[in-house]
Amino acid sequence: MESLLKDNLNLTRHLESTGVLSKVQHGFCQGRSCITNLLETFEAWTSVIDQGYGIDVVYLDYRKAFNTVWHSGLVTKCMGYGIDGQLLLWIKSLLQGRKMRVEVRGDHSDWVDVTSGVPQCSVLGALLFLVFVNDIPEWIRSSVKMFADDTKVWTRISALEDGHILQEDLEEDKRKLGFNPEKCKIII
Repeated sequence: MESLLKDNLNLTRHLESTGVLSKVQHGFCQGRSCITNLLETFEAWTSVIDQGYGIDVVYLDYRKAFNTVWHSGLVTKCMGYGIDGQLLLWIKSLLQGRKMRVEVRGDHSDWVDVTSGVPQCSVLGALLFLVFVNDIPEWIRSSVKMFADDTKVWTRISALEDGHILQEDLEEDKRKLGFNPEKCKIII
C-alpha cells in the first residue's frame, strides 16, 4: 500500500517537481546523496577558510527523530505543500489508528495509541519525515545541510559576535525537535 502512495499516487514526483523539498536536504532525494551533501559542505567550508575566516560547526543529532513526528503537524505540512485529496486521506489513514505494545519474554503490555512518529523501515516513513523537517532551513539563519535527520549547521566567524546567530539557531531548533546532546558534535 505504501508503494502505491509513493509511486502510483506520485507523492515523490509531486514533492520533487514542485520544488517543495529543500535543496539542503540530501537524504532520500533523487540526484542527491551523502556524497553530494559532503561535497557541497566541503566546498562551502573551503571557500570560507580561503577567505581567511574561521567556521563554527555543529553536528546535530535529534533525539528519536522519526518517533517525534507530530501527526497533525505532518498532515498540516502536507496540505501546505499541495498534497490533498485522496493522497492526503491515504497519508492520514497510514498515520492514524496505530497501536503498539511491548513484549518481554512472552509477557505483553497493554495496547496504547501511537500519536506520533512515522513508520521506520517503511516505504513512506523516510519521505514523510523529510516533509516534517523540510522547513528547518527556512528559520535557521546559519548555513545548513541535511541528510534525513542528520543536520550540520555552521556559520562563518569574522567577529566574536558571529557565533551568537548560530547559538540562537540552536536554541530555536532545540524547542522544535529536541537534541540528543550526547551525540551532537562541535567543531571550531
